[in-house]
Amino acid sequence: MSAVSDAAPGAEALRAEIRLLALLLAIFAAIKIAACSLAYASAVVAAGGVDVMGGHTYYWLPQVLYYTLFLAVARRLRRFEARSRTTMLALSILSIVATVLYTVADFTIGHGRQDPAMAIAIKLRLLLSGGDVWDLVFPLLAIFRLWKPEVRSVFENE
Repeated sequence: MSAVSDAAPGAEALRAEIRLLALLLAIFAAIKIAACSLAYASAVVAAGGVDVMGGHTYYWLPQVLYYTLFLAVARRLRRFEARSRTTMLALSILSIVATVLYTVADFTIGHGRQDPAMAIAIKLRLLLSGGDVWDLVFPLLAIFRLWKPEVRSVFENE
């Protein structure tokens, strides 16, 4: 009997932790949706209302779509839907991989290749003062918290 009562508070604490994580991820996604949408609208206005070739706006639309999906999965994670854990892990890993690939591409074929010291300074400025650090923190937090076997068992029992 005591093993059951000890397991229940532990499982309930884990469920509360997942709910808090889901709330933080949803807030993060909502802020990113607003920021990317505003940047997209600004790019369209800067292009004179029409971006025929998509050169000014192609960067923002995939981000708006990605963070909309991220928000939807965070909401499902809060409800402990079975596939939400796996989907959030996949989206978080995708985010980290995309960030790393973008940085590598910048230093191999982009502007960072010509002046690596300046590129490092710009990356650090964006990371520390521009808020890009949150693009790493929240996906890593999701990966570290949702990867645990005990979290997997919570979602399998639902």
